[in-house]
Amino acid sequence: FSKLCDRLKILQPVWDKFSDITSACKFANKVSYPVLIRPSFVLSGSAMSVCYTDSELKTFIRKVSLVNKNHAITVSKFITGAREIELDGVGMRGKILVYAISEHVEHAGVHSGDATIVYPPQRVYLHTAQRMIKIATSLALELKITGPFNIQYLVKDNEVFVIEMNLRASRTFPFI
Repeated sequence: FSKLCDRLKILQPVWDKFSDITSACKFANKVSYPVLIRPSFVLSGSAMSVCYTDSELKTFIRKVSLVNKNHAITVSKFITGAREIELDGVGMRGKILVYAISEHVEHAGVHSGDATIVYPPQRVYLHTAQRMIKIATSLALELKITGPFNIQYLVKDNEVFVIEMNLRASRTFPFI
């Protein structure tokens, strides 16, 4: 999915996966703290943490104690002060039939399963919404989506980053 986003020139928070502490710390220093860390094999918000220093990153990795060649960790740049916004839609052979945009009340970093969401969004500029729709349109077309889907975005200073896409009805879908 990340390679697809790169090919379509869709922004994502910078990320990589690692099987050793030294490489993870080098990456975190390169992109500058804070970073979001999670075991690569974990879905949703389980075992995730935001780290602000090498010491915190090392402590978290040791606590999880599953970093090895078989179980990598994912480290991504954590964009402070960003808002999380979601687009739920239904596609038919790659064409979006209907969509709705909702906004998390909390800043990004609160797992979406725990977030408070409002619809319609209260603080989304028209240009930002148009950018999210354009991204959703290109992804739906490229993946030839038929059925429900959900895209989670980070927005900071009206710059839109994709953090996740689900090809299913997400928890916000029935709400919308």
